[in-house]
Parts: sequence; C-alpha cells; structure tokens
Amino acid sequence: MDHIPRLSEAVYVGLCRKVGSPTEVRIRREVKDTEEVVNKPVDIMRGLERMESGSRREGFKLRTSDLDWMFWPPDHKVICDLSQVSLYRIPQHTVILMECDDLPPGFTRLNLLSPSNDEDVRSSCVEINNNVYISSTLFRDNYLRYLQSYNWGFSSNSHGPCSTFCRGGLESDCVFCFRSHHWPAIAFPWIHRCRQQGWPSEDVLSDILRSGCHVVPIGSTPDSRQEWRISFSMAEQKIVYSMNHTQFLCYGLFKIFLKEIINYNECPPGLCSYFTKTAVFWVIQTNNALTWTPENLLPCFWDCFKLLIHWVFAGEGPNFFIPLNNMFRYKVIGSIQTVLFNKLYKLYCEGIPCLLLSETLGPFLSLAILYRTLRMCTDESSVITNTELEISLFEEFDGRSQRVSSDEEFAALMKNIEIEISKRLTPFQEATVQFITSDILRNTAMLKLCDVYQHKNPNKVYYKASYVPRMLKLSCTLGCVSDILYLAMYFYRTCRYERSLTCLQKIQDRMSKLYIMYGNHVNKYMYTLCTMGVTLCHKMKIALVNNIVLRSQYTYIDELVLEQKNSEENGKDTLFIPPLVMLHMMLILNHHRLGDIIRSQQSLQDLQTLLLCDDGVYVPPPLRDISWEILGICQQICGDFLGALESYQQSLQQDPLNKIREATLFRINTLINE
Repeated sequence: MDHIPRLSEAVYVGLCRKVGSPTEVRIRREVKDTEEVVNKPVDIMRGLERMESGSRREGFKLRTSDLDWMFWPPDHKVICDLSQVSLYRIPQHTVILMECDDLPPGFTRLNLLSPSNDEDVRSSCVEINNNVYISSTLFRDNYLRYLQSYNWGFSSNSHGPCSTFCRGGLESDCVFCFRSHHWPAIAFPWIHRCRQQGWPSEDVLSDILRSGCHVVPIGSTPDSRQEWRISFSMAEQKIVYSMNHTQFLCYGLFKIFLKEIINYNECPPGLCSYFTKTAVFWVIQTNNALTWTPENLLPCFWDCFKLLIHWVFAGEGPNFFIPLNNMFRYKVIGSIQTVLFNKLYKLYCEGIPCLLLSETLGPFLSLAILYRTLRMCTDESSVITNTELEISLFEEFDGRSQRVSSDEEFAALMKNIEIEISKRLTPFQEATVQFITSDILRNTAMLKLCDVYQHKNPNKVYYKASYVPRMLKLSCTLGCVSDILYLAMYFYRTCRYERSLTCLQKIQDRMSKLYIMYGNHVNKYMYTLCTMGVTLCHKMKIALVNNIVLRSQYTYIDELVLEQKNSEENGKDTLFIPPLVMLHMMLILNHHRLGDIIRSQQSLQDLQTLLLCDDGVYVPPPLRDISWEILGICQQICGDFLGALESYQQSLQQDPLNKIREATLFRINTLINE
C-alpha cells in the first residue's frame, strides 16, 4: 500500500503551498499576536476589548478564510458561581452571574447582579421573578443599531449572534458579547477528559483554563430571547495553535473538502466549517492509534471524515467542550439530514479519489497518480524558499494601518511597544513591532497635522507643527521604502514643493533598485543576492514597497479629500493607492505648483503610460479604480479636461474596491457643467 503515503505526501505539499508551510503559518500568527498585544490598552481606552477569531486568526490564508471579531466591555465581569463575586470591585465592575439550570447544555442566562454604566446593556435588561436578566435579543439589536449609527459599513441584518460588516473591502463577522475569566462548571468534565487522553498538553490546558470563555447573544432556539450561548473561541484558537503541522493541514484539508466538494452546488447547507474543526479535535484526542505525520495525512483525514458521516447518520454532533450540546439540533434534521448523509456516503464509497473533485487539491493528486514513481519531499526547505517566506511576512504588513485618535492613545501604544521590545522576540516579531511603530508614528503625525489646521492659538499651532516632520522622518527611518511618500505629501500640503520633490527623487531612486519587493512581485535572485546577511528589519527598510494607505480620519492632500469622504460614507475607512501611482501624482502636483509645465506634463504622460501598459505588476487590478481617478484629477488640474473625463469613465469601469463611485460621478458632473 505504498501509494497511500505517496498520495498523502502529494496532498501535504499541495496544502503547504495553498494553506501555508509551518513557518508561513507561524508568521501569520506572530504578526496577529503582536498586533493584538500592542493594541490591547487602546482597545480598553475606547471602551471595548476585542479578539480576532476565525480561519485567518488561526493561520489560514485561503480564499474563503473568514475574519471574525469579538468585542466585549472589559468592566463587565461574568462569573460562574456566586463565590466569585468577591474577586471584583463594585461599582467599578459590573458583575453578571451565569445561570445554566433548566437550560439546554451549553446555554445560560445572564443575571445582572450590579448596575451597569453602559446604556446599551441597561436597555437590554428585562425583569423576571424580581431578578434582572440581560436579554440576548435586545442586546444584539442594541449593538447593531450602535454600529449602524457610526456608518462603518455594517449590514442592517444579523445572522446568529453576529453582524456582517465590510472592512478594507473584506466582509467580516462581528459579535458583541461578554467575557468570563472563569471556566464554566458544565465544561469541567472536559478538563478530566483532556488529562486522561493527554491532549492538549498540560501547559495548553492550563492556559485555556486561565483564559475562561465568552457568552454570545444567541439562544438554543429563535424564541429563546433570554438565553446566551457559551463560546469557547479563545480555547479553540489555543488548541489550533497547539496542533502539529500535519494536524493543522488535516483541518485545512477538511475545510477545503467541505467547501469544494460536500457543499458544492446543490448540496443543502447543513454543514459548516465549525463541525469539521470539532471532528478533527475529537479524532486527535480520542484516536491514539493515529500517527500525525505527512505520509499519514490521508488516513488521518479519512478518520475525521468517517466520524462526520457517523454524526450525520445519527443526527448528533457533540460539541468538543460540552458533548451533551448537540450541534446538529435544529440544523441537520429531516430531509436535510437524509440528503446530506446520502451525499457523504457516496463520497465515502468513492474513497480517496473523491478528492480529485477539489479545485485546490485535484492537480496535486493527479500528478501523484499519473507518475507512480514520483516521491515528494515534505521538508519545508523543499516546499518554500526563505525569500518566499519573507514575501509571506511582508504581505501580512500590506494594508495594515493603526488608527490613533489622541495623544493618550499614542502614549499607551508606545508604552506597550516599549514593553514588547524588552522581550525576547523572534525575527518575525521584531519586524512586526518595527512596522507597527512606524505606522503609529506616521498616523500620530497626521493627527497632529489635522490639529494644526484646527487650532487658532498660534503658540499651540507652532508647538504641534514642530512634531509633525520629526515624527514622519522617524517613521521613514523605521518603515519601508514607500513610507517616504507620506513625508512628500506633508511637504506638499505645507507648500514646500522643493522639499517634497527631494523626497520624491529619493524614493524614485530607491524604487528603481532591482531587488525591490512589491506584493509578491520581486526578482528573487537579485533580492536574495542583494539582501544576503541582512536582518529582516533592515530588508523591510531597503527593499519593501507597500500600498499607500490613506485613513479617512486624516487629511493628507486636499486633492483626495473628496475620495476619502466618499469611501468613508460607503463604510470603508481607508483608501489603498499603488505607490508608483502616488509617486507620479505627487510629481505632477509639485511641478504644477512650481509652474514647471514641461516636467508636469512629462510626469502626467508617465502616469498615463503606466495605467495603459501595466499588466498588474505595479497597478494591481483591485486598485485601478483609484488609479484612474488620480490620473483624471491630475489631468483636470493641468487643464486636460477631455482626458480627465475619459479617465473618470475608466475609473467607473473598474472593480469598486475603494468605493469612490459617487466621488467620480461628482467630478464628471463638475467637468460637464464647467
């Protein structure tokens, strides 16, 4: 049966390339972990703690990977037993008691024991038998209205405990909840089971128990308005982190199998990826006979698949933490259960070849089947190069931007960065901290620049203005190559056009180097040759070029204010602009302000040529809407009204990633009416 290890290795290599190698997954997690630690004090200052969950947080980067957020008020403390009241201070803390009696396993009521200062919490309360309870339905509706009032792109409809919103062009699920730092009594048997089976390890188990759980606003039935579901999202994340890479890829394989084969086309929507994750957890913990190595990946996956079939046949999917909580209740029943079982059983009868139906895995399996003597090396260095790992790291940075709203937030962020720097960090964490520090300095400078234009006291204006260029220059020394563009925008906005052109010349020289990396576009040979022996942090400073990110809270240059406001009105708080497009725009504007018509026209021609001839290397297709818009703005400023009209029309035909359609139409109408 030599073909099974061979096929397993082929699938393992394919998954490493699609899902990520061990180091790639570690990179994604370390970037997210570092960002979360740095942001924690600011989140609390803003009134809510948060945690990212979902597939992306676990380390996946599949096209279908979801991004979920959990928010909770840090001063609301959920306890599992009345004896725990003494651990908190009232009235600084609002204490809430979980009551699980006479409820389906995994669900609870929330008894408000002390008054809340949160209006949305107070208006969610109902009185039952002289006790005050927080209604999950009212709580969910109140926070949905709260989000909609800020026009952050949240949908008007909720599903389950979540609300869907758009952030940076990506749809995400958001759930407002409460956190308990205590482990619920109903899940105590899980602790005994873990110790008995030896998985997860004692260290991971202790960490999970210290972290506690959450309660999310959804009941066991649609009519259960006072019930809340106990959520173990934080524990699940820690368990996924503790998996070896074969176990993690098995989980990824199951997700792909569910998406591309089980749920493909006509199959009823009875299964979700949470069920597959739970099945993998159960198999890892209870089947000690399995060896989780690359050559055994497919047998391990097949055991997970068989468990899922058994659950569907029985109509019972036991929750990993509370087995008495049947996840299939009200979901996998009746005709849905019958059709689903028939499809799963048919796939089971086909055996491993059913994976050939997967768009993601089919090519790798076909290769291994056609070439029977082919053996694939599963060593990481054979699957991915160091340069590709660095590309993976730097791709995590692209598009990230830290909002800074006050001097207090800036101080809290920098204090946490100082704490992080004092720790023993991995090279990936060091690069992440350096990138975040540069971003914070830049956005704080933009915040102070906005204050300069709003203050009427000349002394305060001078004091604040003196910090802006210093912060931007420090940001440039820490950040990537393209960060100099922000300094050029500052000099342009303050009418120092010659200084701005000096910055632009510097970045133009640096971006012309053969080893420059933009997204996944890089000359790997020259990059490896020219950055050999250089630290990751220094590579970021000399080789990395990122998209320009304009946050709606700050004004960078007046010419793009209309687009920023329009994007914000459509629920998107950032504009993403290709750095080469931004470079040409700044050259055009500066030369135009200085009256240098020849250079201004030459730069305008260069920008137009770039947009007409680029094959997606320097102007990615998702960013062509803002790129054509910028060309139109520059043409309009330089007096080419017909060319501007054509560019605006081109912008309307692109993917609306930046959500600036109304701004484009306004500029077209202005041109026509002039």
